[in-house]
Amino acid sequence: MNSYSAKFAMCSALLTGAVLWGGMAVKFASEDKLSYEPNVACLKGSPYGKIFALAMQGPIGFYWHEGKTHEHASILADDHEHHAGCADGCHEHHAAATGVELTEGNVPFRVRTQEKIKQMEAAAHRKTNGEPLSAAHKQYIQGEVEDKLRLAYELDPTNYTNYGNYHLFLYTSRYGKAEADEDAALDIARQTLGVCKLDQVDPASWVTAASAAYNIIYHIGRHYKDYSVEQAKSGLADFDSCIDKYEQVMAQALHDGRAISESRLTEMEERVAYLKKLRKAQGVYMKRIMSNDMAAHIPHQAN
Repeated sequence: MNSYSAKFAMCSALLTGAVLWGGMAVKFASEDKLSYEPNVACLKGSPYGKIFALAMQGPIGFYWHEGKTHEHASILADDHEHHAGCADGCHEHHAAATGVELTEGNVPFRVRTQEKIKQMEAAAHRKTNGEPLSAAHKQYIQGEVEDKLRLAYELDPTNYTNYGNYHLFLYTSRYGKAEADEDAALDIARQTLGVCKLDQVDPASWVTAASAAYNIIYHIGRHYKDYSVEQAKSGLADFDSCIDKYEQVMAQALHDGRAISESRLTEMEERVAYLKKLRKAQGVYMKRIMSNDMAAHIPHQAN
């Protein structure tokens, strides 16, 4: 093959490759297959991710309260008189542990040191100029909260606290970095519902599923003109099926003797009872505002 033929063949091959690459790139881009979000150490969605997600709720609360925790606010409250015995639950706690009644004069050095450290930590996050936060500072804090909420959600999307907080940020105007994005909030609700339905073991996942299902029917009720009767009926039925599944999974978990603390059980039951009330009210609302055809077909939730 002469030099001209070799160059022609090479150019033809490069041109063919470029055309094929361009065509496939357009196809993959339209199917959103070119984006990639790494899952470092496979934490997101793993049991370890669930633990990290719970641990993150402390830092989230720190930024949520503009740089100080509930404990900081309590320590710095003007109506609370702090003294050396407040650490470890004040004098009463230490007295119960040692059998010795404490006074200001005989508080142990360890107790005084712990209280001093708490006061110094709280003071480090105290605003000293008496002025409200600047717009830039508020935006920074809101951005930090949003980033942490998103990461906590990605670590464990089945946690109802993680999901509820992140959905709130997406749905509520001026809470996060940008204006409210109802479409993004709806996508997260649908995504969460799908993920939670895969869990056949943990009843808490079905509490989250019911929360997501309610957010979907709330969205349908808010924008009822954009949805059909069948879509509204399907949304309500989806919520009811999530509640039924929660009760089945919970009953199985209790029957199997799985460890569920009393406080955790109470919390889930209270959330489910509250969601049932919301669903009932939403059903009434949707019947009232939508067409007569809708009103004739949307079922009541059984008491």
